[in-house]
Amino acid sequence: MSRHLRTTARAAAATRPAVQPRLAASARFASSSSSSQPEASSSSSKAAAPSPPAAEVAKGKAPAAPKGKPPATDPYAVPPLSRPLGTPIPPSSDPQTRAQRLDQMLDQTRRKEERKALVKEATQGYFHDYHLARKANGGKLWVAPPVLIREDRALYFPDISGKALTGGTVHTTDLFRGRVSLVSIVNTRVSEEHVQSFVEPVLEDWAGQPGFNYVQINHQPNALKGLLISLFVSSLKRTIPEDRWGSYLISSGEWSEFDVSRPLGIENKLLGYVYLVDENAKVRWAGCAQATPKETEDLRRAAAVLVRRHAGESGAGAAAPKTE
Repeated sequence: MSRHLRTTARAAAATRPAVQPRLAASARFASSSSSSQPEASSSSSKAAAPSPPAAEVAKGKAPAAPKGKPPATDPYAVPPLSRPLGTPIPPSSDPQTRAQRLDQMLDQTRRKEERKALVKEATQGYFHDYHLARKANGGKLWVAPPVLIREDRALYFPDISGKALTGGTVHTTDLFRGRVSLVSIVNTRVSEEHVQSFVEPVLEDWAGQPGFNYVQINHQPNALKGLLISLFVSSLKRTIPEDRWGSYLISSGEWSEFDVSRPLGIENKLLGYVYLVDENAKVRWAGCAQATPKETEDLRRAAAVLVRRHAGESGAGAAAPKTE
């Protein structure tokens, strides 16, 4: 009887399935490559620790990216000009009609943009432009394009009126008609130095040549300052050649953000701005702040191309710079 019982117990033990040891909690979320490794023997006191990436996954965290230094960037790098400057509507020196003024008043897009401009001006400090101009790059907003802007993509220079040194009111649209114009906008002594760094070589080449025009705009947003400058016109005349008195404009008062400042890229009033405008009043090149040697050479080459092209189309013959 006892021998029979012992035989039955041995048979039951041989057919009983082996109990698998339970895995640790950290191993349950490990990758499949970790589970294929042989398990630790039951005699080991503790399971082997998973690799660092597997441990992070077990805790619910993404594996940390390999440490490395980010690519070095120049905090004072100036971006290239990203868009053609100007307005899509051809300018006109004719006074606005009552219907045109009414359309502007009812233009929702215009009112929204003007409201944004007022909020931006109200939230910026008085010395905002001064702080930008004190940067290592002088507050330069963009790098001028190396070549002319294509005519089919170029936009129009908006009409700006001002009092010329000759005494009458002049519109830029009338000055541009039928000529290639080099336009400069100044506001301070610093902006005059900026402009000179661009225009001097071009004026050496083309000043006084038929089909070429140099338009200078002295913009004074402060009406009182504009009045003071108009009182010293005689001193300005001593610094400006007489043949340029008719194209030197003193423009007082704030310009429309929607119609003039934003289309021309004027975001800092302390900088000088230079534009190359063709005979159709389209902006074909633009620069700002202190010119780099490359920008000066690019403007010189662009002006030569535009003047010669205009001379050929008008039948005036091939134009040549005075320095050649």
